[in-house]
Amino acid sequence: MPETTDTGLPGAPTPQAVGEFYDANNRVITEIYGGNMHYGYWLGPDDTSDFATAGDRLTDLLISRLRAGPGDEVLDLGCGTGGPGVRLAKASGARVTGVSISAGDVALAGARAEAEGLSGQVRFELADAMDLPYRDASFDAVLAFESIVHLPDRGAALAEIARVLRPGGRLVLTDLVERGPAEEDEHKRRAVAEMLAIWRAAPMTRAEAYPGLADAAGLVIDEITDITEHTKYTAAHIYAGTRDHLLRYGELPPDLARIHAMGAHVDWAEFTAAEQSDGMIIVVAHRPPGLT
Repeated sequence: MPETTDTGLPGAPTPQAVGEFYDANNRVITEIYGGNMHYGYWLGPDDTSDFATAGDRLTDLLISRLRAGPGDEVLDLGCGTGGPGVRLAKASGARVTGVSISAGDVALAGARAEAEGLSGQVRFELADAMDLPYRDASFDAVLAFESIVHLPDRGAALAEIARVLRPGGRLVLTDLVERGPAEEDEHKRRAVAEMLAIWRAAPMTRAEAYPGLADAAGLVIDEITDITEHTKYTAAHIYAGTRDHLLRYGELPPDLARIHAMGAHVDWAEFTAAEQSDGMIIVVAHRPPGLT
């Protein structure tokens, strides 16, 4: 069995597979997530925020770390259907370029920007995050919201981000990571592997890997924060969303039907109360000003 590393990860999806997944599922995912396509951030077990509110809260946490302002050029790497990119543009005044490997994402995101009257400030383009069609040092900041989870080589992805960042430019990303000891329960290991496969996600790394990955890419880490205790409620909300969609429309796209079927066997109160073997981190880094 091949060793799993961060370079050329076995089991990592192809760009085509990721694009086809979102082309097939992005409308329903956006509906379930309340207008976003990313995890939510809840304040604690007594927080009754809906998915939309929790998702916007996490978006705002990342926007505050990005520190973009009027006139800045920001790359939204893995833009989904445009929620964070549009919110970022409205909050900061920055010019935002969003990219996705899904043509369906790009179309829906563009329609959202137009509906918000932001077509002159926000644009969305079809592009591969591992081979961006932009010149070196094109952007003042890069936002990578749960997009690196789909990429086959985190180190190469960070190097490509560093290439398009201007000296002094800032990167803010979220990633799914393994936490604590390796999971010994074979059933749980298989369930995690199946869920990653459904979402066309690469095998997870660990937070401890990021300083080395960033250094090799020419980036300097400013912050690594584990936010699992706030994002762990996301899975229960995804299940509830698939359940509600199924009740309303009588069907789900096949991938989301698989997610619903897996969630039907979970005690969600027990799940959220338990120590999480995997979770989410925020990583903030910058390209050193002297780097050319």
